[in-house]
Amino acid sequence: MTIRNISVAALVFLLLQQATSADKLVVGYYPSWNKSTLPHTAVLYQNLTHIAYAFLIPAADGSLSVPVGFLYPELNQAAHEKGVKVVISLGGWGQSDGFSPMAADTGARHKFIQNITAFCTTNYFDGVDIDWEYPKTAADRANLTALIHELRLSFNNSNPAISISMAVPATGWSGQWFDVMAMKNDFDWIGIMTYDFYGSWTAKSGPNSALYGNFSTNSEGWIDYSVGYYNGTRAVPMSKLLIGTPFYGWMFTASSMYGPSTGASQLAYSSIAPKLQQGWVRSWDSEGQVPYIINAAKTQVISYDDSASVAIKCDYIKTKTLGGTIIWALGQDLLGGKQPLLDVIGASLRSPTRVQSRSQEIPASMTLEQNYPNPFNGQTIIRYSVATAGRVTLKLFDALGRKVQTLVDGEQSQGVYEVSVSTNSLVSGIYMYRIQHQNASLTRSMIVLR
Repeated sequence: MTIRNISVAALVFLLLQQATSADKLVVGYYPSWNKSTLPHTAVLYQNLTHIAYAFLIPAADGSLSVPVGFLYPELNQAAHEKGVKVVISLGGWGQSDGFSPMAADTGARHKFIQNITAFCTTNYFDGVDIDWEYPKTAADRANLTALIHELRLSFNNSNPAISISMAVPATGWSGQWFDVMAMKNDFDWIGIMTYDFYGSWTAKSGPNSALYGNFSTNSEGWIDYSVGYYNGTRAVPMSKLLIGTPFYGWMFTASSMYGPSTGASQLAYSSIAPKLQQGWVRSWDSEGQVPYIINAAKTQVISYDDSASVAIKCDYIKTKTLGGTIIWALGQDLLGGKQPLLDVIGASLRSPTRVQSRSQEIPASMTLEQNYPNPFNGQTIIRYSVATAGRVTLKLFDALGRKVQTLVDGEQSQGVYEVSVSTNSLVSGIYMYRIQHQNASLTRSMIVLR
């Protein structure tokens, strides 16, 4: 056995890797056009397991269309340094026309497999994410199955290993052309695009990404129905299914939720959240478990996800033992320098208490930061640090000083930690959270809104 000294940075990184080994998958799509608005230095890698870099375009002859300036090697390098894998996403809406003729031709398929293998190896991608929107015929379905089988056989011999994943539609209308039962063993995961249930193409407003629903009210679908379709009807294991979490919503020209709509446009969460300070009124769809807001004139309705609904989706993922979530898209929740939706996902689906990998973040004394978001409904994050090893307790108290929860109680090494707090068992009001370590204590307050 060899014993060697390692730096604090290396030790903390190893602790991070151990702490997150059993995490759910958190796959954040990074559109290549987001480089200026979300540079690699602003990505919250600690909340992710994978980045899906979008989109490379497949051509009919098996070649790859790589737009000028498409590659972002700094992102790949930064992600790998943080232990996050990067996969290349192919196709996407309006860019999938090459799939059908390529998959139909044996020679073109083999050329494609050679090209994408070389592309991943040369540019340090860890996997391939197929986003064919959409196969339309029985021939397409058979050819897609052949393509994925051949990719899997080829990638089994690659070193390092290359993963295969695929984005699939939320319902059987388009999902029928994906033979997921035949391909399920070839995939590392299947991401269900459980968003855009309503939009500019629907005659009425409705939830972008409802968790539950019923067809008497909601004719377009919801997440639990999609999961039942792929797991129950199509026999894909829960552990390979990732549900989609949107960081955007739809603004309808309508007077009420589920009311007639004459048009709709897509808005990022960063554009939606400020409207709560501009006279828009927030309501909660108790069945769909998602919020919506209506303007003062009652001429516009916005269906979206916020920290509360995202936290509920994360709890659903864990309860159903799903594989995790795919996010469209990283950066759409960037608000005031924070990324609140991604923070909620990271706190819930990665380690509930985890060490950060940057040793320079460890201060010389114990610290306790203000929880974020605050006030909150759903889930919030508390970050703290300890400068020396020892027993740490972090407890939550109500306004009368009565202990409500023990969040942390145990031995911890020097480091920076985060813990998530859910409103599941809390009523509205003011709470105090107190950390104690080596005869020192710090206290802050938080506000719960239900």
